[in-house]
Amino acid sequence: MKKVICVGNAVVDIIVKNGPDRTPDGMTQFAESINMYVGGDAVNEAVALSAMGNDVKLYTAIGDDALGSAFMSLIEGCGIPTDGVVRDREYPTTATVVTVGADGEHGCMTLRNGAAGNMRYSTDVFNIDFSGASLVSVASLFWSRGQTDADLTALLKKAKEAGALTMADMVLDQSQMSLKDIAGAMKYLDYLVPSYHEASYFTGKDSPEEIADEFHRRGVKTVVLKMGAQGVFASSEGRTYRVGTIADRVVDTLGAGDNFVAGFITGIVDGKSMEEALCFGSAASAIAISQYGASGAIKSKQQVQDYLDDHRK
Repeated sequence: MKKVICVGNAVVDIIVKNGPDRTPDGMTQFAESINMYVGGDAVNEAVALSAMGNDVKLYTAIGDDALGSAFMSLIEGCGIPTDGVVRDREYPTTATVVTVGADGEHGCMTLRNGAAGNMRYSTDVFNIDFSGASLVSVASLFWSRGQTDADLTALLKKAKEAGALTMADMVLDQSQMSLKDIAGAMKYLDYLVPSYHEASYFTGKDSPEEIADEFHRRGVKTVVLKMGAQGVFASSEGRTYRVGTIADRVVDTLGAGDNFVAGFITGIVDGKSMEEALCFGSAASAIAISQYGASGAIKSKQQVQDYLDDHRK
C-alpha cells in the first residue's frame, strides 16, 4: 500500500440533476434529484486514491459551520482520515451548486469567499508527515488566494527531501496569479497535470507541444495535458505520448480530471510505465463520468484495471 498525500481544496457539492435552466420569479421548479457530495480537487483525488487501495492522507480546510460538519461526516464515510482537516473559524465551508444536464455536461456556482479559496498550502498550517510518502499531490494550483510561492516551494521542497514524487493540478485563474508568481515552486514539480484550456491560458501557447515546452522551460519534468474527449497528451524526458479516451457512457463530467489524476498517480506509484499510467488514469476517468457526482464511482484498483482491459483500443 503506497502512501499518497493530497493537499488542496475541499468543497461540498450540491448536485442538481436535470433541473430547469432557470426559475421564473415566484415560481417553484422541480429537478430529477438533488444530492450532497464531498468535492474539491484534493478531496476527489483522495477518495479515488483510497478506493484504489492507496494509503491516503488529506490536508485541507473547511469552515467551522454546519456544512463543514456535513463534510466531515461524508468524508469519514469515504474512509478518509480527518486528522488533516482544519476547521477555519473566519471563512465558511466552500459550497458549489452543480447543475447537470441530460448530456452529462455541468455548470457550477461556487461560494466566492469560502475556506477553500483562502487556505494556505503550507506546512505552517498543516502538520504534514512526509515520511514514507511515495507522492505528494497539490490540488490545485491557483485555486486559493492564500497560495504563495514561498508556501508552495517550501511544501514541495520538503516532499522532495523526504524522497516523494511531486505533482500538481491547476485551475483557471481563481487567485489572479500567473506562472511568474509560482516560479520557485514549479522547479520542484515532477508532474504537472492541467487541462489543455488551463495550460493554454497560463502559457499563452496553443499546441500541446508548445505548452509542454513552456512548462519544461520553467522546471517541470513531466507535463500531462487533459484534453477532454481527445484524451491526454504527455511530454516527459524528451518523449511525447497520446492516449485517447475510452469512455463509453457519459452521465456527469464533474470530477473527470480529478479521477484521471488519481488513476495516473496510482499507476505511477505502482511503477507502471508512463503510457500504462496514462491509460490507467483514462480508465479511472471513464468510470467516474459514468455516474453522478465527482467521486464514488471507483470502487477498487481491480475495477479500473478490468475496465481498461475491456476497453483498450
